Amino acid sequence: MNHICFIGPYPPPYGGMAIQLQTMAENLRKDGFDVTVIKVNQDIPFILKNLKGIRTFINFIYYIHALFKNIPKVDVVYILASSHLYFFVIVAPAVLLSKLYKKKTFINYRGGGPQEFFKRFRPLIYYIMKQVKITVPSGYLKKVIKDYLKLDSYIVPNIAYLDLFSYRERAPLKPYFLCTRHFEPMYNVSCVVKAFKIIAKKFPEAKLGLVGDGPEREKIISLVKQLGISDKVKFYGKLPHEGLPKIYNNYDIFINASNVDNFPGSIVEAFAAGLPVVSTNPGGIPYLVKDGKTGLLVNMNDCEALAQKAIFLLKNPQIAIKIARVARKESEKYRWEKVKKTLLEVINGNR
Repeated sequence: MNHICFIGPYPPPYGGMAIQLQTMAENLRKDGFDVTVIKVNQDIPFILKNLKGIRTFINFIYYIHALFKNIPKVDVVYILASSHLYFFVIVAPAVLLSKLYKKKTFINYRGGGPQEFFKRFRPLIYYIMKQVKITVPSGYLKKVIKDYLKLDSYIVPNIAYLDLFSYRERAPLKPYFLCTRHFEPMYNVSCVVKAFKIIAKKFPEAKLGLVGDGPEREKIISLVKQLGISDKVKFYGKLPHEGLPKIYNNYDIFINASNVDNFPGSIVEAFAAGLPVVSTNPGGIPYLVKDGKTGLLVNMNDCEALAQKAIFLLKNPQIAIKIARVARKESEKYRWEKVKKTLLEVINGNR
């Protein structure tokens, strides 16, 4: 039986990549596989964590030590990768060491907005990626890697927690909106707030729930106050994944305005919970959300169009229910049993 080593971020904190790694590792262990996890956010002694100036360097030293300690003992190395500095500091050393020990090695690339990164560092990225087999969570990234690097890759979808999220049809459909994206520029939560202001003019009882945190938190809080909708917007902060199902159950429509995206797990969660999705259309989202079938799409940063699509659903609740039903069926593709089958086929060379 293969001994698999996963490398990537691990909760806490609770990011999409970290949750995916945790889920794969825990489920494979339950299924009898020998699994090792090397965290890129290493468990360094508390006293060293407080040394802010050199904390990153200390974490890197612990990480390299973990690579040398564990990679020689395993059969397969599966590295969760994203772009920019992370790729060179975390992914590259893991690939080079894995190849040194002649291990079967995979990069699971899942970075949003990869085109500029690939163009800027193509020779280095190509050299590293050429050493391994590449997996991606979406057809969008498969196409980007083929177009920019001329390399083939295998689609291993993200895992959805269908048993965690209870499907509920929204009848009657209420103007209760939810966004569970981090407060970072690429997720453009400000556009969600602006769209909601337009919606609230037509539906005074409207509510907006915002789950997440990040560098734009104060900017978004200020915008909510400026637009005079503080009484309608609830900030939940950053929540552990197991705390999300209850939140989803309290809302009726999922709204997203990201400018950069690949395969947002939050949209799959909305599918699973029965919330019809209204979203912008960057990157991999059109591969996940089929416009008019599993959700409604608008162009990036078009807050007015986002609001109007949401209003259309509220005025046509039967269409919203139909979309939610189809989306729930779509989410079944991302159940662990199906993802596991694909993952093992790729690892074992059957694809």
